[in-house]
Amino acid sequence: MRFPLRSLVLTSAALLATAAFAADKAVVNVPFNFESHGQAFPAGEYQVSLDKNANIITIRNMANPAQSTMWTASPAEYMPGSPVLRIKFDGADYTHEIHTVQISSRITSVLDAPAKHHDAGSSVAAVSGQ
Repeated sequence: MRFPLRSLVLTSAALLATAAFAADKAVVNVPFNFESHGQAFPAGEYQVSLDKNANIITIRNMANPAQSTMWTASPAEYMPGSPVLRIKFDGADYTHEIHTVQISSRITSVLDAPAKHHDAGSSVAAVSGQ
């Protein structure tokens, strides 16, 4: 009887480790052009990842990996079952400016200029990591 119980515990630990790793990376489709600190990004599929020390969040265009940017990350509230990735945008004129990026329990500071803040914004969320 001990052997099956021991196998079950080890399997559960391995599954939990895999789930924690998956939260360090996610892919999302952003359906509109956007900007961050004056750098323009086209609509498309983006990979958002957290470095191994959980200090840096990177966003990378999947069609053009050279097009990327990164920010420092701070702790954030994250509830199990919440989207792994959440990107908030502020809309200004004909563009969207990234407001914050949250991946699991890490988030950027506010990234856009205070003058661009207003109630009309957009957000993109990815439910699962990759």
